[in-house]
Amino acid sequence: MFYRFVAILFLLGFLGGCASTSLPERGRPAGSVPPESRVPPPESRSGRYQPPEVTAYREPVTPKYTRPEPARAVQALVKRAEDQRASGQLVAAAASLERALRIEPKNAVLWNRLAHVRFEQKQFSLASSLAAKSNAFAGADQSLRADNNRLISRARR
Repeated sequence: MFYRFVAILFLLGFLGGCASTSLPERGRPAGSVPPESRVPPPESRSGRYQPPEVTAYREPVTPKYTRPEPARAVQALVKRAEDQRASGQLVAAAASLERALRIEPKNAVLWNRLAHVRFEQKQFSLASSLAAKSNAFAGADQSLRADNNRLISRARR
C-alpha cells in the first residue's frame, strides 16, 4: 500500500514538472510580433509604393584554384619517388610516396602519383581506387580530377 502511494506521488510530481507554467499575454495572439518591434514600410516621394530596382544577374567571380604547397619533407620524398620511377624502381617509388602520405594523408596529388605508380605496376584495381581517393581530396582542382578520371577509365578497361 505504501509503495503504491509513493509511486502515485512520484508520477504526479513527474507530470507536474512537465507542465507549462507560463501563460500567453492576453489581447495578442501567440506568435505575433509586438507593436514596438514593427518597422514601417518605406515611403516614396509620391506617397505610392515603388517596387525596388532590379539589376541584372552577374556570374560570381570564381578565383583560380592554386594547389597548397606541401611540406619540405614531402617535396623531398616526391622528388625521390619521381627519380626512382624514372629509373624503373617502381616498388621503391611506391614506398616513398606511401611515406609522404603518412606525413600528408589528405594530399590529393600524392594519391594521384601513387595511383600512377600502381598503374605502371599493373595493379589496375588498386590504381583505380587510389585515383578515386585522390578525387575525394582534390576539391576544386579540375586538372587533377580530369587526370584521375582518365586513369580510372584506363584502369577499368
